[in-house]
Amino acid sequence: MRIALLALLACLTCIPVAAAATGTMTIVQSNGGTNTYSNVEIKAIHGALYLTSNDGKGTMVINRAACSHQGQLMICYATNATLVQSGETSPLDFQRGTVYVNDTDGYLPLVLSTQKVPPHSIMLSFTTKRGTTVTLNGRIDKVVK
Repeated sequence: MRIALLALLACLTCIPVAAAATGTMTIVQSNGGTNTYSNVEIKAIHGALYLTSNDGKGTMVINRAACSHQGQLMICYATNATLVQSGETSPLDFQRGTVYVNDTDGYLPLVLSTQKVPPHSIMLSFTTKRGTTVTLNGRIDKVVK
């Protein structure tokens, strides 16, 4: 799986670095409570995907995934995530998750969906065993090998 995550990062190096964070993350709790975070900083660093809130107080780290291509769209099945907040690191009770990466100049459709991934963008969705759903749409701000 480490090799698959490295393949994801190799693909992400083709995406131009954006000047500012452009990601939006939505977290829906199992009780229906919803939090939306704008301007989430998205970075791929040393084999992991880091998603940091605009105020810098919380970072979600996805550090394991299995990746493949469907046409030009890279699809990764994330298998491990942690939350770093207030100096504490907590593993998420991860159930399933998918990351879509489009490093082309055009929109790419998702299989069996009318939704399309914008050019040079990333979309992800994952669910915890407690029923919390996390989604993110945005661009990669930084890639460090």
